[in-house]
Amino acid sequence: MGNLDETPARPARGRARLQFAAGFAVATAVLIAVGELALRAAPPRTVQPYLEDDDRPGPFRSDERYGVQYRSWDAFRADYADALQPHEFLFTTPDPPRTWAIFGSSFVHAPGMLADTARKYVPNRHNFNLGRNEFLYVRAAQIELLLEHGLRPERIVFAIMPLDAAVFAQHTLDMVHSGRGGAMAFDPSLPPVSGGIIRHSRLALAGWVRADLQQVVPFYKPGEMVSRVHPVIRSEMRTLFGRIGEATSRHRVPVTLLLIPNFEQVTKGAGYAFQDEMTKLATEAGMDVCDARNEFAAYPDKPALFLPDKHFSDLGNRLLLAELVAHLHARGHATDVPLPKDPPG
Repeated sequence: MGNLDETPARPARGRARLQFAAGFAVATAVLIAVGELALRAAPPRTVQPYLEDDDRPGPFRSDERYGVQYRSWDAFRADYADALQPHEFLFTTPDPPRTWAIFGSSFVHAPGMLADTARKYVPNRHNFNLGRNEFLYVRAAQIELLLEHGLRPERIVFAIMPLDAAVFAQHTLDMVHSGRGGAMAFDPSLPPVSGGIIRHSRLALAGWVRADLQQVVPFYKPGEMVSRVHPVIRSEMRTLFGRIGEATSRHRVPVTLLLIPNFEQVTKGAGYAFQDEMTKLATEAGMDVCDARNEFAAYPDKPALFLPDKHFSDLGNRLLLAELVAHLHARGHATDVPLPKDPPG
C-alpha cells in the first residue's frame, strides 16, 4: 500500500521541476532582455567607444595611417583653440621665428615641465606645444596635420616614456577609428567563436569590457616595459615611427626622439629595455635619438629630481633640457642655443 500511495507523487514532482525550470528560464530571459534594453538606452561610458553605432561627438575621422585624424583643420583648431592662440602667428607670418615643436605627455606640457623649462632657458627659440595628453597615435596625427598646414619648426622633439607605449597593449592602430559622431572609438579584441555574440549583445559586450578582455593584450602590466617590450607593442611602435618619419621627411623637418626615463628606472635601478628597443626602431625610421638615461643615472641625489607625484622637479626638468641641448650640440645642431644658465651640477 505504501508504494501505491507514493506513485502519483512522482509525476507531480516532475511537473513541479519542469514548472520551476520554465519559470527560471522565463525570468532569466526577461532579466537579459531588460539588461539589453537598459544598456542600449544608456550604455556605460567604458562601453561606448566599442559600440558599432557610437555617436558621441568629437573632432575625428577614421584614418588608415594613424587610426584617427582630425576631420578638418578647423576641427583641430576648435579642439585646441586656447592652446593654439600663442602660436597662431607661426601659420601666417612670412618669416616665423626658429621654433621647436615638442610633443609628449604631461612630462612635456604640465606646468613647470619640459616645455615651460625650455621657454625659460632657451630664449632664442619659440616653443610650440599643445599642452594636453593624447595617445601616441594622436600626437603623430597632429604632427602630420600641422606640417600640412604650414608649421615649419626647426626641429620636432617627440618625447616618450615607457608608459606612453603601453597604449598599444590596449589597441593596435588597426583597432582605432572614429565613431560616426567624431569621437575616438575602438574595435574590441574578440574571440573567434563567440565574438559575434559579444559584438551584438550589449550585455555580453559590457561584461567583456568590464573584464578588460577587449584589449589586444589583456591584463598587460605597463611596468613590464622596463624589462621586456611586448612583440605587439614593438610592432606598433615600428609602424608609428615609420609613419612619423615619412611625414617629417616629406616636409624636410628633422625629428629628435627624446627618451625620458621614469621614476623606477632612475631611483630603483629598473632596466632600460624600452629605451633600447625604441632607439633601434627610431633609428630605422631615420630619427635622431636622445636617450637621457645616463645623466639621470649619474646624478647623486636622485630623489631631488622628482616631485611627490613622480613627475620631474624643476631640477629634473633642467637636467632633461640640458641633456637635450647638449645632445643637439654634439651633433652640430642648434649650436646657438645656450645650455641652461644654471644646469644641475
